[in-house]
Amino acid sequence: MKTLIGTTLLDRYFLRELIGSGGMADVYQAWDKLRATKMAVKVLRRDLANSPRFFQMFAQEAELLRKLEHPNIVRLYEFDKQDDLSFIVMDWIDGSNLREVLRKREKPLTLDEVSSILEPVCSALNYAHQNKVYHCDVKPGNILLHTDGRVLLTDFGVARLASDKTGGGTPQYMAPELLAGKPVNAKSDVYSMGICLYEMLSGGKVPFSGDSPSSQGSTTRDRIAWEHSNLPLPSLLQLNPSLPDSVENMVASALSKDPLRRYATMMDLREAFEQARRAARKDAGGPKTIIDLISPLLQQISSTKLPTIPSLPSQKLPQPRPQPSRPSTVLPSRGSRPIHGVAPQPIGQVRGPYLLIRSGEWSGQAIPIPAQEMTIGRGSNTQLRLRDASVSRLHATIIRTRRGIYIRDEGSSLGTYLNGQPIPPNTPTTLQTGDVIQIGYYQVFEFRQR
Repeated sequence: MKTLIGTTLLDRYFLRELIGSGGMADVYQAWDKLRATKMAVKVLRRDLANSPRFFQMFAQEAELLRKLEHPNIVRLYEFDKQDDLSFIVMDWIDGSNLREVLRKREKPLTLDEVSSILEPVCSALNYAHQNKVYHCDVKPGNILLHTDGRVLLTDFGVARLASDKTGGGTPQYMAPELLAGKPVNAKSDVYSMGICLYEMLSGGKVPFSGDSPSSQGSTTRDRIAWEHSNLPLPSLLQLNPSLPDSVENMVASALSKDPLRRYATMMDLREAFEQARRAARKDAGGPKTIIDLISPLLQQISSTKLPTIPSLPSQKLPQPRPQPSRPSTVLPSRGSRPIHGVAPQPIGQVRGPYLLIRSGEWSGQAIPIPAQEMTIGRGSNTQLRLRDASVSRLHATIIRTRRGIYIRDEGSSLGTYLNGQPIPPNTPTTLQTGDVIQIGYYQVFEFRQR
């Protein structure tokens, strides 16, 4: 089929290169003449354009992307039509996807590398589930790794709302109940994430591929579905003998054939992995940023350009710099209430300046910045209280004044980072919209105003 390379859509998006093709759409690298930047344009295939069913699926993907505003979910810029072409415009990302990383690497990822990928993906899925949206196609090919360290979830083409009865997906990653045509729920995505975990920890192998001698069914899909429902999970330890038992047991729980025995939420899955990982670690040290983990992975593969999630103009995900302090909010621990200050809230409910939680237990939510100071740390007297052991008891302070908003490091052990650079201790630094703050190893915030 003839490509659209050289076509300009809406007198604005010049399609320069065909990046990939799927069952429903083609993805192009485009040049946005107005923004003077590269974009990704996903075009519904012409042979499907007159099909009401496929157009509805394509339009639903655009609507879901418009609904889901999260740092680790690809952001929609535009959904439009020109003549017989329907298309979605998204951010462009330089990097690769997790499938390519696993294929080129040919050996298991380390637990720290898995953690750096699992946290943002679980955060994105947890946020989608809170909005009653289920991805239904979680797999390494839909997990994007940006060269600046961001991890992004893409392709909501087969996603389903809570009201939908069944969802689609890729058989190797689908939960048994989904393959049987039963209603989708959060635990279906938990199962798919469990398969991704298995693949990362095994060196690129999936547990069920339809090629077992005992498989039953006339098609590959039928055989895979039978294996998901009937075969025991192949031992991860046989593929990765150095893997701790605690991690293998955790993956087995995520891949339970009975949904009631799986983790209830994506954050429960992530926390279970972190507990297993911490139990396996022999030293207290660890990576300082997600970039420290992702960059070595990307260096092992050729750079592949893929559509990605917009955050703010080319910002590095985890990186900090100094700013004056301000009142803190208590970031409640699981099952606890805020002590004093401001509790995490859905992004849509926040007005004024706030911190978008990009990484951490409450990823995807927002912390309103109160007028005055907000202290941040593990101590019981801090207003934004974090449980992360890498965070100091009094780590940093956000300060809100009439002149502006600042952040100040309070002499923390690991430092406070702004846009990837450590800020000087006890020196207030002005915050600008889009600045990314990192506290400890895993707590990442983005400063925003509305």
